[in-house]
Amino acid sequence: MKIMYLNGALTGQTMELSPSGATIGRESDNTIQLPMGGVSRYHAKIERDAAGNWLIRDLGSTNGTLVDDVPVIGASPLAPGAVITIGDQLLRCVDSNPAPAANPAPAVQPAPQSASVSPQQTTQVQQPAFFFRPQNTTSSVPTNTAPVQKQPAPAPQPQPAPQPQPAPAPSPEVPQHGLFTKKKQDRQRPAGSRKFLSNAIFAFIVVLIAIVGLWLFLKLSEPQQTPSGQQTVKKKVENPFVLYYEKESVEGNKVFRFVLQLEGRREKAQDGKEALLYRMEVTLDEPQNKRRYYELFKDPVPDTLIAKLKQQILDSGFMDLQQEKIAGTSQDNRQHRRIMAGFDNKFCDVKVSNDVSETFNRVETIINETLLDEYDLGVISQNVDRILEDARTFLFVAEEAFRSIDTTPSNLPKAITNYKLALRRYQLFDDPKPAEWKTARDGLAAAEAKLEEIRLEGQKNVRLFYEQREYDKAVAECNRLLAIFPSDSETYRKIRETRIKIEKKMSLRNN
Repeated sequence: MKIMYLNGALTGQTMELSPSGATIGRESDNTIQLPMGGVSRYHAKIERDAAGNWLIRDLGSTNGTLVDDVPVIGASPLAPGAVITIGDQLLRCVDSNPAPAANPAPAVQPAPQSASVSPQQTTQVQQPAFFFRPQNTTSSVPTNTAPVQKQPAPAPQPQPAPQPQPAPAPSPEVPQHGLFTKKKQDRQRPAGSRKFLSNAIFAFIVVLIAIVGLWLFLKLSEPQQTPSGQQTVKKKVENPFVLYYEKESVEGNKVFRFVLQLEGRREKAQDGKEALLYRMEVTLDEPQNKRRYYELFKDPVPDTLIAKLKQQILDSGFMDLQQEKIAGTSQDNRQHRRIMAGFDNKFCDVKVSNDVSETFNRVETIINETLLDEYDLGVISQNVDRILEDARTFLFVAEEAFRSIDTTPSNLPKAITNYKLALRRYQLFDDPKPAEWKTARDGLAAAEAKLEEIRLEGQKNVRLFYEQREYDKAVAECNRLLAIFPSDSETYRKIRETRIKIEKKMSLRNN
C-alpha cells in the first residue's frame, strides 16, 4: 500500500509502506513526520493484522485520528481510497498493486459478429492530488452498464378499414392549475401571459432574498453599541501557543539530543471548569555518558510567563524568518538546532547548523533565559563537554576568590557561590566522578567553615562593644559583617537589625 499527501508542502507525493508498517507523528524518528500543530509526538501507527489486512491504530494522541471523517477508536481498517486525517494533514491510502481488468483485451481483435453489438469501452480516470473531504453520498450512476442490444422491428400487420365514429359529446373545460396561476371557471389567461407573470414573480422573489441577505450581513458586521455608547468588537479566535526547541549533535560515537516542547491543552482546572493549560515536556538523551532525562512538568506554565515569551519572540522578528533564505542551514546535519513556534495565525519552523542567523540566536537566548533558567534546566540542556568546561571555569574563579579573603574578606561569598556552581555540574556525572569534583567539594566546605567562623567572631565583637557602650565600634563591626554576608541571607538580616538597634541607642545618648 502507498500513502499519498493530499495537502501541504508534499501535495501529490506518495510513499510506499514497508511490510512492518509506519508510525506517524511530530518526532523526527517517525516514518511519516508531521511537524505541525494538532499532531502528537507519536500520533498513530499503520500496521497489518494477522490476516494481512492494513489497519491504523491511534497511539493515544491528544486530538485523535480520523479515517473518512470517522474517529479511530483503538484500531480501524484501511482500504484503498480511504482518507486519514491527522491534525491538518490529509493522507490517502493508494493500492500499490491494482487488480487487472476482468476481461482484458486480446492481442488480436476478432471481427465483430453483429452490427447491433459494440465492444464495451473502459476509461480510467486519473485521481487528482487535491482532495475534498468525503461525504456520505449515494452515487447516482447506474450499476448495470452493459450495452443495450437493439431488437429487430416486428413485421408490419394489415390494418382494418377505418369505420366511421360518432361525434364525441362536448366535455366541460378543465382549468390547469400551476404554481403561479389563478383558478378560474369562466376564462383563462393566454399561455404566454401566464409564463411571463410567473417568471416576473420568481425574479422579484430572488432579488428580494438577495437584498435581505445583504442587509443582514452588513448589520451583523457592524460593531454593536453598548448601553454606555461604547462599541463592542467580537473577540478574535486565537490559536494556542506552541513551542518546540531541539539541539542535536553527532560526533563519531557521541550523540547528544535535547528537546523542549511547550503546548496548550484543554483540561479541567481546579475549579472544575475547562481551561487552556500549558504543559512543558523535556527530554535529554546522551547515551555514551549514560545521561537520560525525561520530565513532564506536573504544574502548568503560568499564563504570565506564556504571554511574556510570546511577546519576546514576536519582538525578535523570528516569526518573519524563512528557512530557504538562511544560508548554510543544512550544510552540516551532524550538529543542528531547531525552533518551531506558532500562535494566533503565525507559524515559523527554522533549523540551522551554525550561527548564521542573528535572529535565531536571539530567540534561543530568550528560551534559555525565560524557560530554562526559570525551571533550572540550563545545566541539563548542555552536553558533557560544555558542562565540564563551565565547571572548570567556576572552580577556577572560586579558588582565586578564596585565596584572597585575608586581604579582601568580601570575596568569601563569591568563592562560596562559584564552588556551588562547579559542584552542581560535577554531580551530574555518575561514579567515578571527575577529579575536580573532590576539589570543589572540599573548597566549598572550607569556605563555608570560614564564613561561620567570621560570623561567630563578629557577633562576639559586636556584643562586647555594645556592653562597653562603644557604640561606634559596634556599628563599624556590623558594617564589616554586612559587606561579607550575602544580602539575601538570614545572617545579613539579623546583623542589619542589630546595627539599627545600636544606632537608635547612640541617638538617645547624644540627645
